[in-house]
Amino acid sequence: MSLHGVTIGEPGHDLVVTAFDPSFGDVRTGDVEWPLRHGSRPGVDFLEAGTISMTLRSGYGVRTRAEADRVTSGFMRAWRRDLSVAPGVLTPLLVQTGDTARLVYGRAGRISPPVPDSVLMRQGLVEIVCEFRVMDPVVYDVSPTGLTISVVPRSLGGIIAPIVTPVTTTLRSGVEYRMLDVPGDAPAPLTVTFHGPATDPQVKIGGTVVGISGSIAYDEDIVVDGQTRTVQLATGAPAGHRLSRVSRLDQLAAPPGVHEIAFTATDRTGTARVTVEATPAYYHL
Repeated sequence: MSLHGVTIGEPGHDLVVTAFDPSFGDVRTGDVEWPLRHGSRPGVDFLEAGTISMTLRSGYGVRTRAEADRVTSGFMRAWRRDLSVAPGVLTPLLVQTGDTARLVYGRAGRISPPVPDSVLMRQGLVEIVCEFRVMDPVVYDVSPTGLTISVVPRSLGGIIAPIVTPVTTTLRSGVEYRMLDVPGDAPAPLTVTFHGPATDPQVKIGGTVVGISGSIAYDEDIVVDGQTRTVQLATGAPAGHRLSRVSRLDQLAAPPGVHEIAFTATDRTGTARVTVEATPAYYHL
């Protein structure tokens, strides 16, 4: 596992995991009792927050009190970094089992450091019990899967008389389609990145539409993130005001399976592009 750059759990590291108990939360229901009859009317179900409880011990290379203090201080410093994280921001905990690596999002919670100046500490034995609060009960792959779609310009067929001045023309592209295969067993959040130059670019993924109102400059990228529900420029500047009225950030996710992606925009240069990425999601590690 890795948190804030501190890796634990493998031979050769200062700390190894001796106990690991993940719990991804109970189901919160909207059930309502039927009046004057048996049972309840089922409502909408949601997953509650969960926890990952861990017991950590020092590795074989830690043999003295000074080394035990160093290991304890290093881990406590990383664990308490979450105290300075802004509200609404989740901390990723990397959990790797064999060849599988997953990200769990939450905050570092309670921790029981070793007893100071104990017999075990003097011998270099560190034992830490801690709990990571899982705020998002779905876990994610480390790397997303995605594709890039280029605009398809329509050819102009000439000018048809009579001509009325002033003459103005627009060139709306055709609709380009691609297929995106989303693995996993939970709905995967999508990230849509619009690359300029383009005017009114729009992507349709299943029944979800995401688009930008107005023009994107040739050196601009606008990133629409379905996991954090944010719209930003590549520089990090907010750009939510540029989202089209038909866009729905709360629906920017795709269930496992193959999905058709449609892209269209107005672009005379034929260089406008969009990148659609899905981060596979799972209900288990």
